[in-house]
Amino acid sequence: MADAKKLAEQLKKLNELRGPVPQALRDQVAAQNKAQKAILDALKGGPKTAPELAAAAGLPADKALWYLVGLRKYGKIADVAGRGDYPKYELKAGEAK
Repeated sequence: MADAKKLAEQLKKLNELRGPVPQALRDQVAAQNKAQKAILDALKGGPKTAPELAAAAGLPADKALWYLVGLRKYGKIADVAGRGDYPKYELKAGEAK
C-alpha cells in the first residue's frame, strides 16, 4: 500500500514538471487503440489475411500490416499454419474478449 502511495506521489510530481499531455499525442494514441481494436474485432470471426483485416478495419494496407506486426509481437495474435497467397492471422487463446 505504501508503494502505491509513493508511486502516486512521484507521478503527481512528474505531471507537475512536464505539464499536461499534448492533445495531438492523445489523439494519436486514441487512433492507434481504435485501429488495433478494429483488427482484433475482425479476427473474432475467424482467421483473416492482412488485406481482409485492412478492409475490415478501414485502414490502408501498410497501416494494417504495421498493427499486425505489433499485435503479433506482443502475443495478441498468431499466424495460422498453412499456405496461401497471404498468411492468415488469428486471435491467440484468451484474446477473444
